[in-house]
Amino acid sequence: MDTYTLTLMVAIVTMWVSLTCGFVAMYLILSDGARGALQPANKPRKLSMGTKAQVEDVPTLANEGSTSWGVQVVFETPSPGLNERLSVALASAGAVYEPNTKAFTVTGESSLNPIVIENAFPPGQLPSFTDDNSQYLIKGIAIKVNENSRSLSPSKLQLARLVSLAKSLARLGGKVVDANQQPITKAGFKAVISGKAKI
Repeated sequence: MDTYTLTLMVAIVTMWVSLTCGFVAMYLILSDGARGALQPANKPRKLSMGTKAQVEDVPTLANEGSTSWGVQVVFETPSPGLNERLSVALASAGAVYEPNTKAFTVTGESSLNPIVIENAFPPGQLPSFTDDNSQYLIKGIAIKVNENSRSLSPSKLQLARLVSLAKSLARLGGKVVDANQQPITKAGFKAVISGKAKI
């Protein structure tokens, strides 16, 4: 075989391979387009089911007319021992008792808009936990960020701190619920941190 014949054979084989690859690529592109045209009714159904599951996992952080965003930790068995554990947990989280509001605040990174911890049942005042507070059994606490005139919503850092604080206080024997008293799941906590919670 001389070089001319060899070159001609290589050119023919190369052309044949490129045409075959071109036809295969066109087939895949056209069949994908045809498959997409045949299945538009199925795709929304799958998306709506996934969206519905995600919507159910999105907690509500504020009720209508509320000027704060937050969650509540509801304790299953209030007791003087729980009050002591709550006092230690709040102190370790850096919470400071404010006597004028009778609530705890956690400033953390943002002293302009701190996280506030109040009694949830009845709403409002918490004892300071420095005296003998066995007569004040805490049934639940509200952990919230009050609305600030400078920002329309809390920062992701504040929301992450709020979730972390709620989880640590729930370990004392309670569960974390949203503003509608619905338990918050792991996906719900992720939605709160990412700023996708309902307000």
